[in-house]
Amino acid sequence: MKKILLTTDLSANADRAMERAIQIAKAQGAQLHIVHVLPSYKAKKLQDTLKQDTADLVLEYFNKYKSAKGLKPKIQILDGPSPHEVILDYAHKIKADLIVAGMHGKAKFRDLFVGTTIERIARKTAKPLLLVKNKTTGDYQSIIGAVDFAPASRAALRTAMKLSPKAVFEIVHCYETPIGYPTTAGFAIAYYEETEKTQHKAIDAFIKTEAAHFKKMHKGASMRLGRKLVEGPALSTLMKEAKTVKADLITIGAHGAPIITPSKLGGLAEDVLANPPCDVLLVRE
Repeated sequence: MKKILLTTDLSANADRAMERAIQIAKAQGAQLHIVHVLPSYKAKKLQDTLKQDTADLVLEYFNKYKSAKGLKPKIQILDGPSPHEVILDYAHKIKADLIVAGMHGKAKFRDLFVGTTIERIARKTAKPLLLVKNKTTGDYQSIIGAVDFAPASRAALRTAMKLSPKAVFEIVHCYETPIGYPTTAGFAIAYYEETEKTQHKAIDAFIKTEAAHFKKMHKGASMRLGRKLVEGPALSTLMKEAKTVKADLITIGAHGAPIITPSKLGGLAEDVLANPPCDVLLVRE
């Protein structure tokens, strides 16, 4: 990764995203860009003063981190009526490889997440988006890859591999067997067993491909990779598994191209982002 974009609203928990962005920029040898979006004011002199004062404040916050030593961030104080559009335009302009943003507040319901700047960025960005909830204690150590075998979930997992190649990865795939066929019990059992067999083959093939990809990208090194295949609802399984393995990152593929379907994230992504157990990496194909 060459360019990391941190978007900050300077709120109480924004320090967590800044610390993570610093850690990633140093680990990747990347240029760190920091963006804050101000409201638009008609008085140009006032606007210019606010921009300079805010830039000074951001730099002051940045310099408090000992880990930031050696980094020279590019700080941009922008303005506009739609903060998410300003941020996305800037990310596109600099060709950012990753957007980092903080998640704060104690909302545990999707309707309290929908409509926020972060939710709008998640829906519309074509860039990988890392949403930071927890304090940074170093590289990610335990990563859950939520996969549905679609290209987006594969891309999300591979992005996490770049960020933390030494982490332990747990591939989690959840599926549900269709119910309700008016047939004999014997046929229903056979159908269930065949479905389970097909899912096992699919996850085995997925893991084989990703292990080979990792080995190719990391000079023959092997990744620490586990798997969990569950017949049942994805959200509750992910939450339980995140607690079990003490995950510090979950990767999720976002459904739909942002230009074609800008309002579509997918039910799982929205549910996880509304009440994340840890940091979340959201990636489109």
